[in-house]
Amino acid sequence: MDFLGKPFAGKWFQRTHVEALDECTEVRAAIAYAEHGVNEIPIFHDCFRRGKKVTFYGRADGTCPIDLRILEWFLRCRSPNAVCKLVPHWLHAKIVWWVGQGAYIGSANLTDRAWFENYEAGVYLTEAELEHAGLILELENFFEGLALKSFDLTQEEYERQVLQSKERSALLRKLHAIEKDYEQKHWKLKNRTSQISDDIRSSDDKRIASFEGEWSRTLQKIRDIGDRVALDENRPAWIRRDVPRGVQGDQFLHAYYFQQVRPMSERDAYERDYQAHKGNPEAELKRALQWWKGGDYDHEKEERMVHTYAKRLRELLTKGKIRTLKEDEWVEALSMTHAFGDHANKIPNSDLGLGEYPGNEVKTETLARMLWSQSSLSGRFTAPEVLDYVIWGPGEVAKRIWSASYRAEYKLRHIGPNILGEIVGWARPTEFPPRNTRTSKALRALGYDVQIVI
Repeated sequence: MDFLGKPFAGKWFQRTHVEALDECTEVRAAIAYAEHGVNEIPIFHDCFRRGKKVTFYGRADGTCPIDLRILEWFLRCRSPNAVCKLVPHWLHAKIVWWVGQGAYIGSANLTDRAWFENYEAGVYLTEAELEHAGLILELENFFEGLALKSFDLTQEEYERQVLQSKERSALLRKLHAIEKDYEQKHWKLKNRTSQISDDIRSSDDKRIASFEGEWSRTLQKIRDIGDRVALDENRPAWIRRDVPRGVQGDQFLHAYYFQQVRPMSERDAYERDYQAHKGNPEAELKRALQWWKGGDYDHEKEERMVHTYAKRLRELLTKGKIRTLKEDEWVEALSMTHAFGDHANKIPNSDLGLGEYPGNEVKTETLARMLWSQSSLSGRFTAPEVLDYVIWGPGEVAKRIWSASYRAEYKLRHIGPNILGEIVGWARPTEFPPRNTRTSKALRALGYDVQIVI
């Protein structure tokens, strides 16, 4: 055990970090406040340069306690090895765990003052000491608990905090009112009840919050991959440069899953691959990008989707057009959606009024025409009106997907978040890349910790 508390005694925090980083497998940090000072707080940069996955849990509230430049750095990395999660209001811990080497527990935030100026105090316990004291499991439980109470950094969250920071700087006299207003409007921050106390929210509120959080953090992972797939260094020759990043990322994940992960005889291969890659998902992503760039595989389906179907879907799902779709156009749009065709294929033939061997295309078209003639369960909206609301309606897209999946007002039979997530992506691929179960399985196979069922 070492005491970390220079200048009076012990080691500098920085020296311990450098020593522990060499042999650790990954780094997990839970620290309430972080700033990008003159010394740049090198812990994140060091981890990334050394190929060590770093997962950072920082505090989120109306004061924007994590420096915007740090949030920007995590987004700019676009890597599964650089993960930033935000914990609403109540995080005050200062813990850094160099997994496999040891952990620091003390008073230091990630600031220049804490590392180089303040009178801070803490202890560094080696992995052997943690194991002997039975603290490894406690650390695992602590970080798993934080993961449940946190939400991932996304572009939307960063932009939200940029606006908040500017407003605070301009209106210091009204600072308290601004903070409360920001937190009240933020779906994850409006509840100020301490998260270590009993959660009094209704069951429905919990489900909505859970869905929105999962949707937002997974969508950011897909965006990051799309940004990297679209780079010239990773884009195969058969894809034109002007194809939207969301489309390129989706088809990369599609091909990776069906050609690299899942042989026809092994449906749960993605879970096997997750166990193999979760320690360093960046390495597997780089390998997969090289495979994708090489183009030495059958890409006929992906090429058709990229250059024909995706373009046509954007035309059909344009803002203002959906409500005017003709039946054949409606059928065309749904038939080009992977999740919809997959769902149609699983419906018993008898439920569709079909014979014994109708074929997948016939089943997909039949279900699409059935949906065309139905309204939402409440009877208030036609099928095109529901789709228009989900894609182009007001407020958060995740809430609109939730409403159309689980609320009678907008709910269409046979249409759930898996299909809606993909359809929104084809309509708005740069903002909200396509998302379905197949996408989630591909992400998990790469080593990303994502849920499969959305």
